[in-house]
Amino acid sequence: MGRTSDKSPKFRFPMKHFLVLLVYVQSFVCLAQNTEADVDQLINEKEYAQAEAELLRQLRVTSDRNIKDKLGEVYGYQGKWDDAIAIYKELTEAYPQIANYAFRYGGVLAKKAQDSNKLIALTLVGKIKGNFKKAATLDPKSIEVHWALVDLYVTLPGIIGGSTSKAFGYAEKLKSLSAIDGYLAIGYVHEYNEDPEKAKHNYLYTLRLLDDLGNIKRNQLHYQIGKICGEYGLKLEEGLYHMGQYIKNYTPLDGVPLKWAYFRMAKLYRKKEDKPNAQKWIAKALRIDSTLKPALEEQKSIDAMGKLGL
Repeated sequence: MGRTSDKSPKFRFPMKHFLVLLVYVQSFVCLAQNTEADVDQLINEKEYAQAEAELLRQLRVTSDRNIKDKLGEVYGYQGKWDDAIAIYKELTEAYPQIANYAFRYGGVLAKKAQDSNKLIALTLVGKIKGNFKKAATLDPKSIEVHWALVDLYVTLPGIIGGSTSKAFGYAEKLKSLSAIDGYLAIGYVHEYNEDPEKAKHNYLYTLRLLDDLGNIKRNQLHYQIGKICGEYGLKLEEGLYHMGQYIKNYTPLDGVPLKWAYFRMAKLYRKKEDKPNAQKWIAKALRIDSTLKPALEEQKSIDAMGKLGL
């Protein structure tokens, strides 16, 4: 009996079809890149509602984690903490080894806690701390994560997990990553502990490091530098520049509300003996919060300029 032939016809993909597919794929990639660029432009222009709508539209046809991450960021820019929490909870569960998702999850939880009553805030403390510590473990060189932990441990009451010693520990780790951030953080802990002399010593040391400061990626650093310049009346032009940059780049994710930045600008201009600009900025601060005590005190000092030689 002869051998049965087993030569089944092979599937051949016509070259013209391949070329059509290649053009399609390239067009899709270009479209995705253009769409991403459009979203980035909307974010840069602070058109957050439009960016949100575009990202939601994209998520109807793809489950790309980068789009979800950007949507969570846009929710945060708008102060939509519950929506942002839902996004980052999903991302941390799906990608538990990505430090940035844990950090952002902890961050939006912290913002919700700040905007909530004490009872709700207390229920969130464990998750906030857990996600920040996880992010620090996954990315031990992250300056933002270490700052978050310094802030968390210094502001939490001891009864629910606050710890000055732990805050100092993370501040020292920060110093090994970035000298200026480390000294700022150490000064911040001393300031919170009402030790103004030690706070001043560390803060003034940071001003010596400004000449070596490279490109600033963390907007809060602009605020911190501007604040120190205003508090001690030193390097006022640099202080105005950095506080101006903070205001220009501000989003609700930055932590310090604009009313405080406006107050700091007023103080910088007063120390520079520029009364008109000082009046302009203190008015902006008080339009947001007419009961802001430091701003009200600053307004008195500004009004007294020219009368008492201030």
